[in-house]
Amino acid sequence: TSLNAFEDELGAQPPLGLFDPLGMLADADQDRFDRLRYVEVKHGRICQLAFLGQIVTRGGVHLSGSIDQAGHSFDSYPN
Repeated sequence: TSLNAFEDELGAQPPLGLFDPLGMLADADQDRFDRLRYVEVKHGRICQLAFLGQIVTRGGVHLSGSIDQAGHSFDSYPN
């Protein structure tokens, strides 16, 4: 299969090998594989920042200042 071409990539582990349950790599070349891996890492980093922002806000740290031109402050919105 075409997934055998990616069996030596980082993250492919026995006994499953390369895990691709949605078949997004069927008929894919190395450029497509690299693009999907890049996008996956980027989305993971965005999720980590969102989680950290949620934890910091729940911890009681709020930004000072106005959030919009009407003068609403960051503290005026509840958790």
